[in-house]
This record gives sequence, C-alpha cells and structure tokens, in this order.
Amino acid sequence: MVWRRRLTVVLMTLVAIVAPMSATAQSEVTATLSVLSEPVDRIAVSTGVAEPGFNGMNLAEGDRIRAGAGGIALITFLDGSTVTVLSSTDITVKQIGTPARKGIRILIHAGRVWARVVQVAGSRSSLTLESNEYAATAHDGLIGAAKSADGFVCWTRRGGLAMENRAGHAEASLVAGQWGWARMGLPVKPEPFVPSASLLEIRATGPVAPLVLMPGGRVAAGFLDDGVEVNQVFGSLTETAPGQRWLVEVPAGAAGDYTLVLTGVGEGRFTVDVTGRYLGFRTARQALAGHTRAGERVFTRISQRVKGDDPGTARATGTRVEALQAWQGDEPATVVALRSGSRRPQPN
Repeated sequence: MVWRRRLTVVLMTLVAIVAPMSATAQSEVTATLSVLSEPVDRIAVSTGVAEPGFNGMNLAEGDRIRAGAGGIALITFLDGSTVTVLSSTDITVKQIGTPARKGIRILIHAGRVWARVVQVAGSRSSLTLESNEYAATAHDGLIGAAKSADGFVCWTRRGGLAMENRAGHAEASLVAGQWGWARMGLPVKPEPFVPSASLLEIRATGPVAPLVLMPGGRVAAGFLDDGVEVNQVFGSLTETAPGQRWLVEVPAGAAGDYTLVLTGVGEGRFTVDVTGRYLGFRTARQALAGHTRAGERVFTRISQRVKGDDPGTARATGTRVEALQAWQGDEPATVVALRSGSRRPQPN
C-alpha cells in the first residue's frame, strides 16, 4: 500500500523553509506552536492575556507558553529547529531567529524543555536555553535544559553545548552524552548523561526510515523520510549514516506499547534490529526484515514490561516485538518535521 501523507502543520511554515520569501512575509512569519497534549496556553506579548494554544498558532518574540500538568507543546522555528515544552513547564520565546538575527533564545521560568537544533548550511545560527542566571547554547544537535529551585541543568545527546553565567563568563563546555548542573557560586562539573536506565535501540539498514511513537502516541522520535527528522522525546537520540543506516534510541522505563513505524524511502530489502537495554546490558533483541517501496509504511508494536515506578530507574523485565504489518493510520507524528539544509550528524 502506497501511503499518501497528510500534512498537519501550517503550510506557511513549510514554505518559509523551502522557498524564498519577501522581506514583508519574513517579518510576518515567526514560529509555530503545535499542541501535542493539552493543556497548553499562550500568553501573547501584545495582550498579556492567556488563551488556549492550538496547532498552527503563530508565535512572536515575547510570547509565553505554559504547558500544564500532562500538557506538551512543540515550537517549530523557521530553520526547522524544534523545542518540546514538557509537562508543567513555563517558558518565554525570548528571541526568534530571522535572516537578520540567527539566534533563537528560550527563557525557562520553570520546568524542562528538549530541543532539536538545526544548523542550516552557510549560516551560523544557534539556539540558547536559559534561566535568569545561566544559559546553554548549541549550534547543532539534541539538547535539553531545566530550571528549578535547585538550579539550572542542561543535557546534550548530540553536539556540543556551551554553558555560561549571566555575566557572559564560561561555566562549562559539554560534549555529546554529558550533562551539567549550574548552581550559584559552584563550579559546573560535566557528568555522563544517561536518559533512562532502560532504553530501546532501533538500528535500521536499507531504504526505510524508522520512527518510534512513545506509549500514548503523543510524542515521537525518528524519521518520517530521508532527511526529515523528528525528535520530541526528552533524552532520545536520532542519527543517520551513509549507506542508509539509521539509529533511534529512546528512554524505555515506562511500561506500555512503543510503536515502531517504518517508512519506505526507496525500493529494496531492509533489516531492523530492536534491542532492549538496562544499564547498558542487553535485555532483549529481535531482528526484523522485509522489502519496501517508496511511500509504503509498516509498523510493529514493542510491548515493554518494567519493574519500578520511576521511568528513569525502572528495569525492563520483558520486551515483546510483534510481526510487521501495514500501517493504516494517519501521519504517525502529530506534526511534520521540516526539511532543512543541515548536515547529517554522524554516529559516534
């Protein structure tokens, strides 16, 4: 079955990525809000009044986004960078990247965010996650940050991350797989970053793009097509390599069904290895194989049983992978990840 994609994000945002625009149009288009899970409110800088967020809502510099308990929001910028605003998080879009100003800045008042930072070819853009006391800046990669009463914490799974204080003095430089905790007056010590004790690792080879929908289907990590990357899951890793090799790794300390969707990006044979890990040790492994054509979609459910109530420390006690079957649903990710001219990251 050749699946015809139905786009669910405002077309104006896609046009801003793939086609030149006039100076007037560029000043009108800013960033786009998508509501992955309610409740999500926007407080517009122009009115100061809170209103429910909705898919396709345009954002301006100074707009405030609040995701309540259970709420998740996604902000998509003109260069294709995305920021996932997680449950019980309050942020302000402090600066939106434009042709004149490449930097994107997100001020975190409370809570936690996860960002996919796109480096467009020929530019020196950046994305900064900050509190009133500290800031963490990346030019490319997968990063996160949180603000709480205990200080400012940031993480990177792909790409470098520079931390500095409000005076502009460097605090630490993090590399992929590290996190740092900044507290007033104390030095920042980079530490290894492991998003969860239990992980699911998907390695695909061949003309299929893998995408993992987390339990509940609200957020996803992986690829919708060749070069179309989605990463909305805190701590997840998405990478590609030459020879049609794909890697998706997601935290798997929550019990439930993880849905793996494979999208054909060409015609030919493919193989997929699904591996479960706990504290780095392999707990499960299942190999899948098949033949695909461009536009075809198949999926499998990966059922995860765990021991423990904390998803960060829970131990996987059973992983079951169903046989592949045709995908009959809508677009697997609730928003469309935008194409960009960014360089593909290479696996470490």
